[in-house]
This record gives sequence, structure tokens and C-alpha cells, in this order.
Amino acid sequence: MIFVTVGSAFPFDRLIQSMDNWAHEAGRGDDCLAQIGRGRYKPAHMKWHETLGHTHLSDTMQKAKLVVAHAGMGSVITAMQHVTPIVLMPRRFEAGEHTTDHQMATARWLEGKPGVFIAWDENDLAAQIKAAEGWAGSDAGLDPFASKDFTDRLNAQLTHWSEG
Repeated sequence: MIFVTVGSAFPFDRLIQSMDNWAHEAGRGDDCLAQIGRGRYKPAHMKWHETLGHTHLSDTMQKAKLVVAHAGMGSVITAMQHVTPIVLMPRRFEAGEHTTDHQMATARWLEGKPGVFIAWDENDLAAQIKAAEGWAGSDAGLDPFASKDFTDRLNAQLTHWSEG
């Protein structure tokens, strides 16, 4: 199953409509489940829910063979915990999809990491889904813990502030 999620904060009709079109063209609507949020676009070619409770969302992410999502770190981390490949389509500030372009920056940072595939726009989506479905990796690419270098620097800064 391909699980499509837009997160819980903002609608993302461009992603949902693009996935609905892909599901129709690929004949894969029965293989897709979308969590569409409060978007205006309602899929015609794949199953969908506006929201999913935490348990249902976690179970769905665990069962998915592929996740397609906005470039939100919650979706990325969850997919990587389950070693599930993820296709990200970042929201764009210029399109009114978010308040900043931080998802573009997140996608640039994640690009090339094992199991992460970036669809920079709807035209990239089909190719990235194909690449993700062909991914045979076993390492999702992100350590769930901060590096020792980072925690050492953070600890030094906190110690400095507490002594200051």
C-alpha cells in the first residue's frame, strides 16, 4: 500500500491532486490511501480520510510499502523508523502552501539520503514513486539521535550560559 499524508497543520491540495491523478493513470487507486487534511480537493481515484487518529496513522505508516508526503519531519522520521521509502513533495511558500520555504530547505537537506526521494513538483512525482518502489535498501539513512559532536557543543553552550 502507498500511504499519502499531508500532515496535520496545513492542507496540501497540489500533492493530493497529483497523487490522485497518478493513482488513476497508473491504475493504482486501490493501492493508495491518503490522509488529506482540511484540503478542498477530494480524491476521486484513491481511498482517503481527512484525518487519522495517532494509532491508525502509526499502524498505516507501519503497513505501507511507500509513503508519499509533504516535507515534514514527522512523516520523514516515522517512515525511517519503519525503514519505509518516502517520496517528499515540499510545500512552497510562493504557492501559498506554507508560511515559509522551510520545506524546500528540508528537502534539499534530505535529498540523496537513502530511502528518501524528492519530487520537486508534480511533474517529478511519477518518476520518484518508481525510484522509491525500486529501492531495496535496509538503512533508512537518518540516525534517530543527535550526533555526539552536536550534543557536546550544545552541552558546552548550556554550561557556558549557566555559568554566565
